[in-house]
Amino acid sequence: MRRAAWAAWASLMGVGVTGAEPVAVIPTTSKPTLDGILVEWGASERISLIPGGERVGVRGAFGGSADHEADLYLLWDADYVYIAAAVVDDTVDAQQIPPDKSEWRGPSGERQDAMFYYDHLKIFLRGPEQPLGHTIWLSPANGAPYLWGGRQRQKPTEFVPVRAGGALREQLYTFEVGIPWRWLGLYPQPDMVFDALFLLPDSDRPTEALRDKVRQSNKWIWWQGTVQLKGQPPGLRQPPKQQVMAEIAEKTRKIIVPKVVRAERAKEQQSEHQGSVAVEQSPVAQRKIPAQSASESPSPSRPPKAAQTESGPTIRSRLNRSLLAKRYPAPDWVRALNDDARVSHGQVDSLYYRLTHSLARLTADRINARSDGIVMDLAEYAGTWRAQAQHFLQKLLAKTLADLKQGRRQEQLAAAAAKVGVEGDKATRLVQSLCREALKTYAEGKVASSTTLIDKARRRAKLSQEQAQDLLAVLAASMTQ
Repeated sequence: MRRAAWAAWASLMGVGVTGAEPVAVIPTTSKPTLDGILVEWGASERISLIPGGERVGVRGAFGGSADHEADLYLLWDADYVYIAAAVVDDTVDAQQIPPDKSEWRGPSGERQDAMFYYDHLKIFLRGPEQPLGHTIWLSPANGAPYLWGGRQRQKPTEFVPVRAGGALREQLYTFEVGIPWRWLGLYPQPDMVFDALFLLPDSDRPTEALRDKVRQSNKWIWWQGTVQLKGQPPGLRQPPKQQVMAEIAEKTRKIIVPKVVRAERAKEQQSEHQGSVAVEQSPVAQRKIPAQSASESPSPSRPPKAAQTESGPTIRSRLNRSLLAKRYPAPDWVRALNDDARVSHGQVDSLYYRLTHSLARLTADRINARSDGIVMDLAEYAGTWRAQAQHFLQKLLAKTLADLKQGRRQEQLAAAAAKVGVEGDKATRLVQSLCREALKTYAEGKVASSTTLIDKARRRAKLSQEQAQDLLAVLAASMTQ
């Protein structure tokens, strides 16, 4: 680094050490103060972003450490993965680019990503076995940096549950970022490995307009690889179904699945065991296998039909619903909505449980979800067809609208409205509008994002985005109690 920037660098940064691939992410027992002063990061492993470095890619011409040099650091605890960046830059060219202005379009129809023509930090993380990851863009600032992001293939937003702080000095800027595991959809565990990408555009023309920058060359540098969680911080949470699945596995091991035998051999086995001590069998094993009729006698050209027994996955799914029904049964009015004889009470319980807990997580963490994705998640969890899960959801939305029209649920809405400091009638209008929009989307076979649905509803209710999100988070949390 240049001597001119070293004093400022030393005041913000402890020197780390270079490690091997995958990069180790060490745990922290005390949460970092996200203010851009990187005094807590001395023990963490360093990722160095310099041309020619391991896993480092470059676009454009960098003029060495006198032009641009960056280091990144990672920590984790039970709630967050923490990322720090310190960047020495001879010319800081920072500007806040909102997500709806991130694409530049020229007079001849050309398009460019505006983020690459100003100094930024891009963070991309993707968990194990996840097809899509999450992206965040941050602009340098002395204080809270401007940021936005979201999940891949979803509309980015400024309302992401990411905490961040920064510092900006002459020829130096830093970031400290805390990203919730819940937003990433991960339950962190020791030795978990996930994909990461950190990218830094370097723009050196702060006085020029964007259209003039686009006509000239731009440059950026990135690190791409895998990182691995090490150690075990206190308070780690287990996936919510892990305990239930452990019970299912235990019960499944006790199930005796009968072997399929011919009727003649079954009679022989019965005579062989007469007079012996009876062995208690499971209900599945006690089912009688019907004898074959004369017309169904086996022949070389026609093998005998196999007896109809339940498969292992079917048994486990049934046990899952049985355990869930005992622990979290759906209210009677919810069960009464089911008019499909093929959907059991246990599946209704599972649908309602998954819906309420998913809504609580989506609203608390400000996650943007697709309407069809919610249905797919419900169906997979409850073991139903997607059409059945969507039908149940539409019935629930219609019932909620009917109750609101008849003046029911006012006590619940008033309590939630009081918690977040909004008027009760606005809370009612918000829920009514949201239910109508969602019901219309499903009825017309369309797809909408939760952010779009909430935005339409909160405008009709004359609530701010923050008020609507806070109110819906309180209401969703009350449904799980």
